[in-house]
Amino acid sequence: MLYTTKIKWSFIASILAAVCWIIGDMFVAGFDVDPREYPLFSETYADQVDVGIAVLMLKGAAARLMFGALIASMTATLFLPGVWLAYQYFNDRSRWYAWGTYFVLIVSVMLMPLGHADFYYTGEIYKAIYHTDPVAHPYLLETASGFTKVLYIAWGTAIVVLMVGWLLFSILVFMRKTQLPRWAAFISPVFITIYQLPLRFLPSSALKGWLLAAGFNIAYLIFFVLLWLLFKKPAAQGSAIDS
Repeated sequence: MLYTTKIKWSFIASILAAVCWIIGDMFVAGFDVDPREYPLFSETYADQVDVGIAVLMLKGAAARLMFGALIASMTATLFLPGVWLAYQYFNDRSRWYAWGTYFVLIVSVMLMPLGHADFYYTGEIYKAIYHTDPVAHPYLLETASGFTKVLYIAWGTAIVVLMVGWLLFSILVFMRKTQLPRWAAFISPVFITIYQLPLRFLPSSALKGWLLAAGFNIAYLIFFVLLWLLFKKPAAQGSAIDS
């Protein structure tokens, strides 16, 4: 396959993945909730649950949460061509820092689906607690605690690895280890995510919930679009045709 064709389809796959994950985030966790509306969790069980997680998805229908979990988890592999694409911009791909960053970013993609899908299960168990008789709550709360721990571990690990990978990429861009100009270090997904922090101060609304839930994948979309528009063709190393 022609190298330029690989580059083209890598951009397309990456942008499609980002769009699918934005949709997934908005559906599974795109809620702006006031915990005070749910005293069962914000007061009665406040010392037994993470109140923010417990109330986050209570308004979400099961079909909505399921769709949000699946559309993202089933398209995560589309990010792999994007990781390969970022690797193509290194001046010398044989150096340890190039393939090391590439490896970390691959691992981040592998970790993403479980962390995302866990929101569905966690949301559903807290909805079950909210809608069942208190006599069943002790067992359900124990189950919810386990689900929440898995969410913390899976989602938290994925986010940390992902942030570390793109931060390494930004540092190497700034150190002129890639074909990109130094200023491009500040348009990587990790920095575009940071630029979105002021959104937290927006008035409460459905839009705010969507934007905050999808923050990192919005950053992914902006990054790959900017990369395509500004630096579309990384120079090939070796033959232009790679069979």
